[in-house]
Amino acid sequence: MPSLECRPVVFDSALPGTCDVDWLAALDGEPLWTPEPRPLLIVSPHPDDEVLGAGGLLRIWSERGHHVTILSVTNGEAAHPDWQGLDVIRRAELDQALAILASRPIRVVRLDLPDGSVQMRKSELIGAIQEQCESAPTLVAPFEADGHPDHEAAASACLAVAHDLGLPIARYPIWAWHHARPAAFSGSRWGRFALDTTTQAAKSAAMRCFASQLNPCGSREPVVPAHVLKYFERDYEAFLL
Repeated sequence: MPSLECRPVVFDSALPGTCDVDWLAALDGEPLWTPEPRPLLIVSPHPDDEVLGAGGLLRIWSERGHHVTILSVTNGEAAHPDWQGLDVIRRAELDQALAILASRPIRVVRLDLPDGSVQMRKSELIGAIQEQCESAPTLVAPFEADGHPDHEAAASACLAVAHDLGLPIARYPIWAWHHARPAAFSGSRWGRFALDTTTQAAKSAAMRCFASQLNPCGSREPVVPAHVLKYFERDYEAFLL
């Protein structure tokens, strides 16, 4: 199963990063894609990754009557280490976002692994992913060279399970939109999942539920500044296949 080589990445999300105009130009000719008619298992390193990377797919798939499960790996408490109770806040933010996105309840399986240390619990994560694969779902996973250690550990676990069980897998970038350049993906296979205007609006509203990441209280800087959020406001979601 194809994957890009993982290399350590250091980036500052406060900086502008790669302009989305460059990504739009690079992705413009990529084909439209939709998963096979089977359940989805969306693996999310932190609450908000599943909505940013695949919120539109999640909504449309659920509305079509397919089963959707989110495997929420951590509670994202390390985003602001000084913020007591952030894990509880981020769980609630995800619940609010999902209530906006889908009219049907979305099943969320929370692993509660320590934020920032997923690699150390990778074998446990692989086992948890395998437990959710009895229905032979399409795996929707983080991108394996995304630039965040939890994203990359989760991606590696998903790729291993997909390979072992022969499951289709689609990988969503989050931070790679910011720090990478389109040329780095030359030869990669992309698929664009189209979003209608109603889904775009629902996803936009759902993304803004994650106030702890967008507009944190006090003097904390946003983890996801407005220029990063822009990558996820397109009329399609892009997946590496």
